[in-house]
Amino acid sequence: MPPVPTQEDSEPDTSDPENEDVNAKPTKDDRNKDNFGGKGYDNDDDGDEDNNDDDDDDGDESDGAGDTVPVSKQIRLADHRGTVSALSIDPAGSRIVTGGRDYSIRLWDFHGMDTNFRPFRTLSEPCGGYPIRDAKFSITGDRFLVAPGSEQIKLFDREGGKVAEYAKGDPYLRDQSKTKGHVAALTSGRWHPNDKNTFLTASLDSTIRIWDVEKFRENAKVITVKSKDRGGKTPVTSATYSLDGRVIACAGLDGCLRLWNANGPFISPTQVLEKAHIPQSTTSSIVFSPISSYTLLSRSFDDTLKLWDLRAFKAPVATVSGLSLMHEEADAIFSPDGRLAITGTSADRGDPERKGRVCFFDVANGLQKAREDLRVVGAAVRLLWHGRINQIAVGTSEGAVNVFYDEKVSAAGAKLCADKRSRARRLDELPMADESARVIHTPHALPLFREEMPRKGKRKLAKLRSDPVATKMPERPLSGPGRGGKIGASTVQQHVLKGLIKDETRTEDPREAILKHAEAAAAKPFWVDPAYKKSQPKPIMAAAVFEDEEEELDASKRKRPK
Repeated sequence: MPPVPTQEDSEPDTSDPENEDVNAKPTKDDRNKDNFGGKGYDNDDDGDEDNNDDDDDDGDESDGAGDTVPVSKQIRLADHRGTVSALSIDPAGSRIVTGGRDYSIRLWDFHGMDTNFRPFRTLSEPCGGYPIRDAKFSITGDRFLVAPGSEQIKLFDREGGKVAEYAKGDPYLRDQSKTKGHVAALTSGRWHPNDKNTFLTASLDSTIRIWDVEKFRENAKVITVKSKDRGGKTPVTSATYSLDGRVIACAGLDGCLRLWNANGPFISPTQVLEKAHIPQSTTSSIVFSPISSYTLLSRSFDDTLKLWDLRAFKAPVATVSGLSLMHEEADAIFSPDGRLAITGTSADRGDPERKGRVCFFDVANGLQKAREDLRVVGAAVRLLWHGRINQIAVGTSEGAVNVFYDEKVSAAGAKLCADKRSRARRLDELPMADESARVIHTPHALPLFREEMPRKGKRKLAKLRSDPVATKMPERPLSGPGRGGKIGASTVQQHVLKGLIKDETRTEDPREAILKHAEAAAAKPFWVDPAYKKSQPKPIMAAAVFEDEEEELDASKRKRPK
């Protein structure tokens, strides 16, 4: 892949093709040849593909790109309660991860789904009360990143288990390069296209941070985005790697596009384009072409879609206006062969059906409309065209993901579950009006688990029933007064003494029972008197004892002379 283009002036030797001036403004033929031409694509505007020049003209006409766009059929994965703001498919094309404004993440499996189209796992608020801004599978498909509306990005395995939560920075440090993480909400996260252990994150704190997967407590590198706005900072609304991973591009709220060499240094960007979009309009998406590291596509809240060439990074190659946008996560993508640029729009004002559009533009022809727009219920927010299964996924503001495919050109993916009937439910799984009427079977009541009693004679069984130990008969309560914590008589001796000794403790006056020990207590004091023998040899008793102050106050009022 070519190196990162710069804006430095040079005088190349045009006789040497290896010393080509990358800053020279490309001609129309150069753009068709170097940037936008894919395999089997027509660059000479004759309407035929170039990979077979000897084909006979049989008079058949086709619209080119429209024949390969897999949109003849679709399935609808509707389970979110809010806008689908994050969408990713693993490299194998078997699983989808979606995140929404309802703070949840859902995992879908094409192989395990049936026509009910239900996720196999739902993570309710895995990032607390923060919406999910972005989610991306790794290049190996064994894990995925989740960028919520908080400072900390999270890593999950493909089954939905949490692997790591990366550090957040210190908001009280002015120099953002000294912090260990972000200090404001995240806006995007992207894996390195060639290194499975490296990814970047962008944030509203005016930084882009590069992370090592194994280091949770601190980021590896920091790119501080400097702006001419007040304060010298601007929120980074989107960031991405180039196809070869050698360039990092970002878009800021100040309307500028910036490029860095991915290997550093990150003191200043290698290229800056001011007012690429209207300042203070969020650039929701920025993406490189899958066939060229010179071609860039951007989507903004100024209702425009712009195509850029980094070798002439002063003005857009093409611009499409009038594309309404109301969501900060709205995507703009390329087709896998780089021939088409696709973006979504919000529902048009006054549309009673509230349907958004998915628009297709021809890259080689200056973003001219390539085919008829797709209509989806709600705004088309997240877009993804998976090259391996050749299917298009569209996340909408209605909480659904529409997966478009074609029976001829698509493989696996949605085709596996589109016609797969759901398993017939068993009788005990069917809902009942009265759940209490459902029969409960206890395993030990079945004959298989029932213990068989050994056969015994009639007399032995009668004798066994009379034995309180063998039958575990509970003890009967004893009746009558008793002593020592027992009531009644349990032995012959106690039964005899019960009639001879009469217990009169219940009928005795408590005051008399205490005063009969007064003489013995005065003669041999043991508890209270020895303690006051020196300080108060003659006891002085209180004239009256009151339980509280109010009672004492009432008594004093009664004794007061009139």
